[in-house]
Amino acid sequence: MSTPTKVVLFGLGRMGSNHLRVLRETPGFDLVAVVDSHVRRPDLQVPLLNSIDDLGGISFDAAVIATPTVTHHDLALALIRRGKHVLIEKPIASTFAQGRELLAAANLTGAKLAVGHVERFNPAVRKLREIIREGWLGTPIHFSFTRVGGYPETELAGNNVIVDLAVHDIDVLRSIVGPVRLEHSMCHVTWRPGVFDTAEILLGSRGGASATVHVNWVTPTKIRTIRVTGTRGVCFVDYMLQTCELYGGSLLKPKEPGNTSFEHLQEVYRTTDRIQFGVRKEEPLRAQAVQFRRLLTEGESGELSTASDALAAVLVAERAMQTDRSRSVSAPPRPQSASAPPEPSALPSFDDEWI
Repeated sequence: MSTPTKVVLFGLGRMGSNHLRVLRETPGFDLVAVVDSHVRRPDLQVPLLNSIDDLGGISFDAAVIATPTVTHHDLALALIRRGKHVLIEKPIASTFAQGRELLAAANLTGAKLAVGHVERFNPAVRKLREIIREGWLGTPIHFSFTRVGGYPETELAGNNVIVDLAVHDIDVLRSIVGPVRLEHSMCHVTWRPGVFDTAEILLGSRGGASATVHVNWVTPTKIRTIRVTGTRGVCFVDYMLQTCELYGGSLLKPKEPGNTSFEHLQEVYRTTDRIQFGVRKEEPLRAQAVQFRRLLTEGESGELSTASDALAAVLVAERAMQTDRSRSVSAPPRPQSASAPPEPSALPSFDDEWI
């Protein structure tokens, strides 16, 4: 039996509390401390510390960061420089430049860096990948993502609906179709001055499919869905219910040629084939934790969002926030460490068209 991975959890907010439960329940992890200066939990049964500086006497291998986005860069950088492996809640950082610096630091120290784009592990998304791969949809033409509802209870500096919500679907799309390009975006400020709370993003893929990502904090009910139009039908995915359904006119039986009467068209509409794929329900966060453990012990990333993947999602999000769509924006500063190794060409660049 392999030695358990000693892990420290940073943050005990909503997502942090979920990570706490999952880390305790997932074989192979040994939670040795929690760091959060704003919460008091006498039931933790492990040390509850105020800051990273209090970890001096605690031995650990890896950390899970579930703190506000604005803290990701400094906290992850400090851990990586200590040689600790890190799983960061999405997004990787507030900006592309910050995320790229984290990648450079991880390359330098050899620390493994993954990002919690947890929807990759949603069983319904896994099923969607499977049916596309097996040809049930034919050739995908268009993806339509909707992720709305749930205005944050607290407004934190730098946060907006694109950083908070859209990066999920940008990452899911890239995990299915590969490199994408921003074609157009529109962002709205309706409630709090200077804070985008609604956005519509149009993306193109190198394979030819297009995609729209609609996000807002305004809709009173949470909706998390994908609709994929293909040459053989339309697939509907519900992230929260973990369902995947395919509708088409000739999925299970051949289409009868020649009859174009209105009555026949109505009958075809009424009898459209519907396939409800079986989806084995599973908590995505738990599946992600299992894969993170596998990354640390076997070097296998699987469906984990690598730091490069997460950086690409942030870059697309940044461009979507540039509502003037200017391509003449100067590049962000590069990491300042003189000892950093050359940046691999596979990493997203600020000047890349396809991301």
